[in-house]
Amino acid sequence: MRKLPELSEIKYLRKKLNINQEIIGKKLNLNQSTISRIENGTLDPPCSKVKLIFEYLENEKMKRKSSTKKAGDIMTKNIIAINSNSTIKRAVDLMHKNNISQLPIIKNGQNLGSITAKKIQKYITDNPDLININISHVKELPFPETEKNWPLKDISNLLIKYPAVLVKERDEYIGIITDADFLKIA
Repeated sequence: MRKLPELSEIKYLRKKLNINQEIIGKKLNLNQSTISRIENGTLDPPCSKVKLIFEYLENEKMKRKSSTKKAGDIMTKNIIAINSNSTIKRAVDLMHKNNISQLPIIKNGQNLGSITAKKIQKYITDNPDLININISHVKELPFPETEKNWPLKDISNLLIKYPAVLVKERDEYIGIITDADFLKIA
């Protein structure tokens, strides 16, 4: 029979995996305070709870080790972009036609900015006549760029802050990743 590790290792492993007590509690149907007291040594838990927590943490560790997918594995290869000389109306038409909510602004292979449906909505709600102005007047920051071999964890962190990530290979854009692409692997 395999011996359970020391209770002090729960906190170490949990922090190493960057998982908070609340998440473990929800996954295992335990109170967050129970997990805290186990980690701090103020509770002498039943063996079954300790085993449950360790199995969960070990499974998470194994899942992360086995995740070898990279940016190039999940990207959409067909980048739908817009030129900086285009109008907001052209951006709206492209988004509608392709069922997307953001566009990179690319000109001569340069990532000059981006435009999102939310930004367009804000502008044309306040003033519908702005639909015909040049996109360069309302552009947002460029989407971040990664190489195709970047790990998915790093891509996920970027997608928390940005609506999309452009994927490059040898100074050429070869794909784009959005939340929708990321959810395909779930």
